[in-house]
Amino acid sequence: MKALLIGAAVAAAGPAHAETFHLLCLGAGSANKPTSQSAYVTGSNGNSAWGQVMGTKDVAFQDQVNIEIVDGVGKIRMPRTMLPNLRGGKDGWMEMENLKVGDREITANAAVNFINSPKVRIDRMTGILNISGKSGNFTAQCKPYDPATERRAF
Repeated sequence: MKALLIGAAVAAAGPAHAETFHLLCLGAGSANKPTSQSAYVTGSNGNSAWGQVMGTKDVAFQDQVNIEIVDGVGKIRMPRTMLPNLRGGKDGWMEMENLKVGDREITANAAVNFINSPKVRIDRMTGILNISGKSGNFTAQCKPYDPATERRAF
């Protein structure tokens, strides 16, 4: 009897059902890319010098993002131009950490690497996805799809 009551209490405490999402998000963004410039100068007195300046520049791009959330575990396929050379993930998919699925929004951090985990926010009312982090920003319109029934374009 106690086991039955404990089981009922645990079931009541958890969600009635876990939501599953498969989202395809098409949009555009701006990636922060490293850049450098070199210069050689000669003075009127015959002295010369080399100089180099390192910085970043914004590079506009268009791409898509895929998101899968199954049983409270999420993963995201980020735009390639926003990904650094040193990154985690498997087959292009990054884990979504600190995932929170609410009635109005879904929030998480994309686990790109140990120093780069951009913020991910999806407004469930409008379908707008926003990704912001060290590597840039991306905004897209998301639509759900069912991978089991999705038809190929060709």
